[in-house]
Order: sequence, then structure tokens, then C-alpha cells
Amino acid sequence: MKRHTLSGLAWGTFIVLFIALLQACSSHAGPKPINYGVDQCAYCKMTVSDARFGTQLITKKGRAYNFDDVQCMIAYVKEGQTQHEDVAAFYLPDFKSQELKPAENMFYLKSEALKSPMRGDIAAFVSKTDLESVLAEFGGTVLTWDDLWK
Repeated sequence: MKRHTLSGLAWGTFIVLFIALLQACSSHAGPKPINYGVDQCAYCKMTVSDARFGTQLITKKGRAYNFDDVQCMIAYVKEGQTQHEDVAAFYLPDFKSQELKPAENMFYLKSEALKSPMRGDIAAFVSKTDLESVLAEFGGTVLTWDDLWK
């Protein structure tokens, strides 16, 4: 009876493919839950307390960094604490539902009446209709994701 075994090369290939599969599955699968009132802002170290303004970036390695205000998240990247090219995704909460959503697809309103934790005073909206409703109530300036980085 002939016994079949895997050669060293086959085992090596199997291990490399297995590790690659694990990394692909775990590196980035959307935002991680923010523990409001517990988690600290990665930039200013204040407690992330307001679900309308808490933001998150996920690196390409799958690490989540939480922020209490979008301005803290942008400053964190601009100052080089994480390189922009190492970021897999930026997430901001929809002002209405407080669910974290991809930043690039949202509409933004800057208004002093919003009073965000670090006084960036910027809210994100999934719906342009929701933004227009809050704009009518509080006033302010409509911005784009690119505007926030200027």
C-alpha cells in the first residue's frame, strides 16, 4: 500500500495561501463598534461620548482608530500618525441614525449650532434631504469630503 504525503513545497504553499486567506477575511470588514463613554479619541485622548460625531478610521491591516470629532481624525492623518495610503476606510456617523457609514459617500454640514465635542461642528448625512432639513434648522455651510481635508 502506497502512502501519500505532502512535500515540503506543498506544505509551504498551503501555509502561505492559508495566511493570505486569513488576512483577506479579517483585514477590513466595515466599521468596528465604538464604545461611547469608554473609548478614547486616538488624537486628543478625550472620551468619545457623542454618537452623532464619533468617527473611525480602519487601516489596511484592520486596526480601528476612534475619534470624538472628524477634525481629530483628519488632524491625526495630516500629522502623520497614520499615513493616508495606509487607511482602508474612513467612517462617520449619519447624524440622523448615528450609524457609521463610509465617509466618501456622505454629505457634510458645518454649523456652530451643532456643537460637536472638539468644536469642529461638522455633521455627516447619508441623505441630502436630511442635510437640507438640518441646514434649514441650524444654518451653516454645506461641504464635501474633499473640503474637510483643505
